[in-house]
Amino acid sequence: MIILKSYQQEAVDDLIKSTYSLLRTPGGRLKMIFDAPTGAGKTVTMAAFINKFCEELPDKIDLEQKQVAFVWIAPNQLHLQSFDSLKSYFSELRSVKPIRFEDITDRRLKAGEVLFLNWQSINKESNLFIKDNENDQTIIGYINNSRLHNIEIILILDEAHLFASKGKAAQEFMQSIYAKIEIEVSATPMFRQSAKKSVQITRHEVIEAGMIKKGVVLNPLLNSHEQNQKSLNQILLEQALAKKKQLENGYKKLGININPLLLIQLPNDSKSETVIDLKVVDEITSLLKIKNITEENHRLATWLSSKKVNLDFIEKPDSMVDVLLFKQAIALGWDCPRAAVLLIFREIKEETFTIQTVGRILRMPEQKHYQDLSLNYGYVFTNLSRDVINIVKDDMDYIVQNKAIRSNGYKPIGLNSFFINTRLERNRLSSKFRRCLYDAADELFDLATNPEVSGTESIFIYNERRFKECFIELDVNNIEISIPKNVNLSPDIGVTYVEQVERFAKTKSELDILFRQFCRNHVGKYAKVDSSPVLELALKLFFEDYLGASEFQAIKIILYDQNRPRFVDLIDRAIDKHEYLLKQKASQASKLIEESKWDVPVERIYNEFYREQSALTHALQPFYEFINTSKTEKEFVDYLETNREYISWWYKNGVRNKEDFAITYIGADNIIKGFYVDFVIMLKNGLIALFDTKTPDSDSDFCGKHNALIQYVRENTTPEKPIIGGIIVSKGAGKEQVWRYAPTEITEPRITSEWVSFIPALGR
Repeated sequence: MIILKSYQQEAVDDLIKSTYSLLRTPGGRLKMIFDAPTGAGKTVTMAAFINKFCEELPDKIDLEQKQVAFVWIAPNQLHLQSFDSLKSYFSELRSVKPIRFEDITDRRLKAGEVLFLNWQSINKESNLFIKDNENDQTIIGYINNSRLHNIEIILILDEAHLFASKGKAAQEFMQSIYAKIEIEVSATPMFRQSAKKSVQITRHEVIEAGMIKKGVVLNPLLNSHEQNQKSLNQILLEQALAKKKQLENGYKKLGININPLLLIQLPNDSKSETVIDLKVVDEITSLLKIKNITEENHRLATWLSSKKVNLDFIEKPDSMVDVLLFKQAIALGWDCPRAAVLLIFREIKEETFTIQTVGRILRMPEQKHYQDLSLNYGYVFTNLSRDVINIVKDDMDYIVQNKAIRSNGYKPIGLNSFFINTRLERNRLSSKFRRCLYDAADELFDLATNPEVSGTESIFIYNERRFKECFIELDVNNIEISIPKNVNLSPDIGVTYVEQVERFAKTKSELDILFRQFCRNHVGKYAKVDSSPVLELALKLFFEDYLGASEFQAIKIILYDQNRPRFVDLIDRAIDKHEYLLKQKASQASKLIEESKWDVPVERIYNEFYREQSALTHALQPFYEFINTSKTEKEFVDYLETNREYISWWYKNGVRNKEDFAITYIGADNIIKGFYVDFVIMLKNGLIALFDTKTPDSDSDFCGKHNALIQYVRENTTPEKPIIGGIIVSKGAGKEQVWRYAPTEITEPRITSEWVSFIPALGR
């Protein structure tokens, strides 16, 4: 018989109380949340709740409905794990009976039965579980038949965030079931806002009970002085193995037979292994072989899509497997309490990166803490640089890239937005791109390619001097990455800025991979597979032609932290020139202007060129600002924050994606283009302001963009949705600084006598 922890018993009582309350409430599909962190024992707690509820229900004289059956749905194979757990738990009891679809008798569910279903198996119209048939032997048919026998249905959604919001099919199925109550069981609940009742187990309670570790330490005692020509991957592996050995010795000193497990996660999130994955696998397995850790001697286990080795009994405390090599797709619900160290290899500059759980190493193997404090913590080693790591209070299960979330109080505004789809049939960089890159570099850095321009200097010396005058560092010996060191993660730390770091030099092979990834991330809208090699070659030839630099030196100059934003700007300019060439070839009829309703995105991922800044009123929190943001934009942000008592929210718009807000205008070259307005602002009086900050000489299309925005405001403003906008400029400085815009069309950006001031305090 399982004895519940005190926090589990309290949760059971709260779940029962909430369920009784909802049974008395009219209607159906009443949502309830059971929110508990990884390692809290959600399945055991739910089992105890179901058992106690079914025992008490017949005696509740104030409830009209006294017979209840449960439908438990889980993703992947998690339903089988839950079924086995509950079957064992209820083996000696009569009040509850766990069943599977084939166990249903009399074509209905009976009181006290818990039907376990796999989401993937029922989320198909062709599946026999739900497909209409002559005998009506479907889940829906069985549930409807149960209601005819006065059986109320309670639906349990285990790990609902992985399936319950996955489109129309999910919603239609749950609507067809139309359970009286839907209970979402998750560490990351989805239905907080719509839930009628909520039961929560806090992480602190679970830690105090000794069920999970007190915290996680990121890159403990990392030392760059030990690099000695080793790759960062090798150093991290050696550190992780050393930490595993330290924990192993700690258990031995206490007389406990536990072999702590090291988990190694591969860099790619795709379902199958990529070339990068396989390179990491080869490197790591070779290094492990030197340590006598191999699949052949059963000290190494592998869990990949194409290969599964030595996984039998790996969860046992004394298993001889020391290391498990896996991908993110390790089985949901996999429980291995001896897992203690996690080594994560990621592509450092991958813009859409999100790391999954460190929850795999949070469980305590004996559900208690030890006198040896090192055994009460989990340890994570990662090649993520400091700049892309964000540690958030009460969210220890995730280490993420710079991600901002939309504020809860946001109300949709549904602005009409326009995206110009100029994609040609061949969506890749052409052979013309190299010329575009050279032209963009000549304009940006004032470089030379012929002796007449450089005068008495050689071309290479002239260009080197021009680069240095533009603050481009050319004397780059090493590319280093700042790795956070010895960072303690605990439930009470709040948001942490990582200060203590170690810097590691990248090897040539690592730089090649990093450069390839850099090029993949910066080919704009073009197909990465076809266009990345074009960009790589163009950049290398550019340095050879302009500086006489080798490929290796070119890569180091481009990837150097100080230089990288300048070369991203260069590439963006070259891509714009390339698109212009394509537009000249494309007929006007081939363009497609797509109109859609726009709102501030629910979330947005920012790459390494953004830094977190304080901006309490920004619609996404935290606020990330581009490192090369103009002085004018910075001053306008300060102005908005100074007036935040009059502003509901403001949003710094993106600049080129379909998800960014844009209008259309005719450029000076008579080509229709997209205008991505800098700022969308919602004043507290309901007025929407659309402003783009500029100085009078900063844009040849100044008047064209402003006039198009004025026309947009005129066509889209309504009494219910009043809008103002235009290009806005700064006048004066300090306390006398004002921000002015023209409320009508203009022909000259410097004639501002008729312009008006934007004053949030006055609601205009």
